Amino acid sequence: MRLEQYTQPFASSFYKKYLEDVTNLSSFFHYEWNQKALTKRIQEADFSKHKRTELAEVITSYMSKYGISAKSSQHIDELRNNGVVVIGGQQAGILSGPLYSIHKAISVIAMAKQQREVLGVPVIPVFWIAGEDHDIDEINHVYIERSRTLQKLVYPEKSRTKKIASESTFDLQLMDSYLDEIFKSLPESLYTKNLQSKVLELLENNLTYTSFFTALMNELFQEEGLLLLDAAYEPLRKLESDYFQLQILHASEIAKVVFEHEDKMQQEGFGTPIQAKESAAHLFYVEEGERFLLERVNDQFIHEVKGLSFTLDEMMEIAREHPEKLSNNVVTRPIMQEMVFPVLSFIAGPGEIAYWGTLKTAFELFDMKMPVLMPRISISIVNAKMQSLLEKLSFTIEDVWNGTVQDAKLNYINSNRNEQIPHLIEKMKEDLIEKYDKLEQLLVTDGLKLSPLLQKNLKNHEKQLKFIGNTVEDTFLSKLDATTNRYDRISMNLIPNGGLQERTYTPIQLLNEYGPSLIQQLLEVPYEFNGKHHVIYL
Repeated sequence: MRLEQYTQPFASSFYKKYLEDVTNLSSFFHYEWNQKALTKRIQEADFSKHKRTELAEVITSYMSKYGISAKSSQHIDELRNNGVVVIGGQQAGILSGPLYSIHKAISVIAMAKQQREVLGVPVIPVFWIAGEDHDIDEINHVYIERSRTLQKLVYPEKSRTKKIASESTFDLQLMDSYLDEIFKSLPESLYTKNLQSKVLELLENNLTYTSFFTALMNELFQEEGLLLLDAAYEPLRKLESDYFQLQILHASEIAKVVFEHEDKMQQEGFGTPIQAKESAAHLFYVEEGERFLLERVNDQFIHEVKGLSFTLDEMMEIAREHPEKLSNNVVTRPIMQEMVFPVLSFIAGPGEIAYWGTLKTAFELFDMKMPVLMPRISISIVNAKMQSLLEKLSFTIEDVWNGTVQDAKLNYINSNRNEQIPHLIEKMKEDLIEKYDKLEQLLVTDGLKLSPLLQKNLKNHEKQLKFIGNTVEDTFLSKLDATTNRYDRISMNLIPNGGLQERTYTPIQLLNEYGPSLIQQLLEVPYEFNGKHHVIYL
């Protein structure tokens, strides 16, 4: 195994600024992202107000279904006492969703270990699952390789309602068939059979997106003591009751400061990551598993299309008596996280860092500071086959990212193409058009009205010439296929869909290739939280 580090490829302007010049973003964040900031955070944050005992009981209750390892049990006990957390989270994608879900979990674990040693206090890794999210189209698919192309394979069952992930259930037989199709797309390895059996075993008693996700993540990381919690878990909602009440009371102020702060972000050239509205309530109402985003109109909390309307008093009663009927959005979720957990650091992806940048003044409404936002570790894994291809063709990983590989492929094709052939076909087409024009003029002179017939006949000839041209091109490319396929394999493996590997592939492809020990291998890499992209050669 070899580790190399590179400047983040494909970074947005705001993320690039955060990585390289966070000091000049102090108007958007309370802390920079370095050891000094982490030490300052532990010294000045008041972690005495958290409902530690209740939180520990909620996590124990949630995780008991999936199995609580000795290390997880230790972490729960530490959380109950004086521990602080490094936390990150993600939507509940099928088979963990994209690889960056795994990278976030690795980041949370690695950061917690490092800070436990540096700060000398219990630092606990926590991964929250966005089971309250209802955009199932974002999580209902994986990408597989088929016929030498990358294809999006969507779980075929369509729901008539947009239920939250924690209440969106699978049809067991349909999901079995779907998973079978995924595994059939993988090359047979020493690990395939056992891997498929384990996945099907995890599925059997976990027929919602969230529970299946939790079962898999716990299987992969329980020995590290990673604590898992679903944001939509009803006992957690009960714990959050007081905090929902605070957010409801301050809804208009939250909306105002976030709107103004995002406008400031836009004026500085960083866009509008959440597109905030001054009328937003920044809360959802949940009914029969569906979420409805509320707005504030004339002192009412409403969802016009659904016909929902609540007074302030009614909202407060819901928060007190039925907090499970409320759900946070992108603005209030980070605030709720801070109220529930004693957070040392939040592990954030590029998109999260951008929208958290709109929330500084919203945190201040509650006399809180944002935690240290640590950029998650991003990883590309280069297997032995890819290493061999890169060396054979004299490419670096940066050549893959910056388009040099695809440029080289086009240059190779063009250097082998006989340009006389397409030119001759084009010349034949031009000659035909010229001769048909002359023929038409002669016919018109003789009073013979055959223009429609001539045009139709000409189009038939043009169609045949186009067919010849396409066939020549296909045959030509087929002749070069052995070489061009090498360029395509590099791109499909390392920049699938034109972006980083971690944004497209699931861990299943890698676990099938390297076996269950892969996760432990990845956890043993000496990561640096320096904003660099980590390339691991296996």
